[in-house]
Amino acid sequence: MKMTFRILIFVKIIMFFSFSTLHAASTTGLASVYKVTMKKVELCTASTSVSSCVGAVVIGNTEKVVDIASVNAGVAAATFGDPALLPLGVTYTHMRVTIDRKFTIKADLEVTGVTDNCTTTAALSGSGYPGGSLSSNEKYDRTPIIADGGTAAEAELYLKNDQMKVCGNAACTGVGDANTITYAQGTGSSTYQTQHADGSTSDDHVMVYTLSSPYTVSLTPPIIDIGFGTSAAIKATEVGTDFCMFDPQEPVVTITIQ
Repeated sequence: MKMTFRILIFVKIIMFFSFSTLHAASTTGLASVYKVTMKKVELCTASTSVSSCVGAVVIGNTEKVVDIASVNAGVAAATFGDPALLPLGVTYTHMRVTIDRKFTIKADLEVTGVTDNCTTTAALSGSGYPGGSLSSNEKYDRTPIIADGGTAAEAELYLKNDQMKVCGNAACTGVGDANTITYAQGTGSSTYQTQHADGSTSDDHVMVYTLSSPYTVSLTPPIIDIGFGTSAAIKATEVGTDFCMFDPQEPVVTITIQ
């Protein structure tokens, strides 16, 4: 007879990804605001790709916006209070996380060669895209730029599709050449993550993490502890003369189940 028990899962925050492009001078640094929308968290008994989560059990399935820049490591930033059923004796080795491709970030970074600091502003959240809106797929296919200086404010940034083009000016009336966008597989904290093909309209980004050690379900209710480091969570890059673009970066993630 298969035995199960009901648990309450506590999750201490999650972060994620990195992708590569080729541009001029750039720097990575700390964001003062870094909001991510968590959508789903699953435990897996094995995984061989981003689409593979053997024996998947959902332990969190509610959209929740979390500002990971507002908490310290070891402090519970988010909890998933929905009970989950895990079969006794089963061993889990991976966690699969689904997040939204949109991030709300505030940053003020010094970039070599740029006269003033690269600062995020609200102008990046819509008006910097073609036609001044996000009515089509521009948020995934285009990357807006902004003049250096100004007062830092929250901006909405997106994980981009392959063949993304960078805007040529603040109004994005023209764009540059296509960029090959690849998301790291196994070289950052995640083991696997989504590759967004040219033209993709999906709002989801999925990552698979390998647990720091396998977890076997017992009668003791587990606590899932996800530690993170965000000292280099945002990248600012010089574009042209005294213009800046921004990319979210992958914080360090360690997942332990006790």
